[in-house]
Amino acid sequence: MVGFARVSSFANAEAEGRASFASFRKVPGQASVAGSWVDLSMAAGNPRPNYYATSPLVAATLDGFNGLFHGDDKSPASKHVSHLGIMTPTAGAVGKYTLADYLLFYPFVDGDDTDTQALDNTVTLPRYTDGEGVKVMLVCVAPTTGGGSVVLNYTDQDGVAQVSSTISLNPSATNIATVLTGDQGGAAGGQLFLPIASRGVRSVESVQMISPSGGLFAIVLVKPLANGVVREVGTMHETEFVRTSPGAPRIEDGAYLSLVMNCAGSVAAGIIAGYARFYWSE
Repeated sequence: MVGFARVSSFANAEAEGRASFASFRKVPGQASVAGSWVDLSMAAGNPRPNYYATSPLVAATLDGFNGLFHGDDKSPASKHVSHLGIMTPTAGAVGKYTLADYLLFYPFVDGDDTDTQALDNTVTLPRYTDGEGVKVMLVCVAPTTGGGSVVLNYTDQDGVAQVSSTISLNPSATNIATVLTGDQGGAAGGQLFLPIASRGVRSVESVQMISPSGGLFAIVLVKPLANGVVREVGTMHETEFVRTSPGAPRIEDGAYLSLVMNCAGSVAAGIIAGYARFYWSE
């Protein structure tokens, strides 16, 4: 762990005042399909919902203070997730969860437009700037009619221009906040992140619908940090990093943290609640 010379320093962080705590409670408003992935940043509750609502096709960032709160900047110390707990009373919300740092997004891509849609990259990655380990997900922001496929022109972690293969989208109509490649019913479905060959992505230059899907979506660049699984209603998943899990994911200054979930059924009007604790080095 960068910043911690010894495990004992990490273990003593809370007693020495180098810790912060955050709770969350999300209540999604849109229905989802069993086995699909749902972006909880868009759900009502605490933290407040994110709508990916900025200028169309222009790269933008999210304010870290509006995500899962991890405190203010700590540089030159390094901050890490020390504990993560997730639970739900909702049967549809049982499943796998991924904690991610949301780095950059391109809003309001038109799922009906088969022309090349050029993206404005005046704003660049604020963290993980080389793109190493950065993943891409497509999040529905206006319901699709289903079907369709897309190709992305992007820059990889080495600064090399790349073109993705043709990516199939969910075969059936998709609701707001659902990931467009996450439907298990698709031939290449069930995927949270786009199936691209590179180790990472620095930016996306353009997108083209090879066949239309309807609706609107956001292209979101994220850095996955940790995973957890809620296995049954009313039973909390808890991870105590370092003690029960190798290492502790580092949280960069300004990080916008949120969860994406692989649901067991519809999450509409469901409840997902939990907490996170963070330690930082001396």
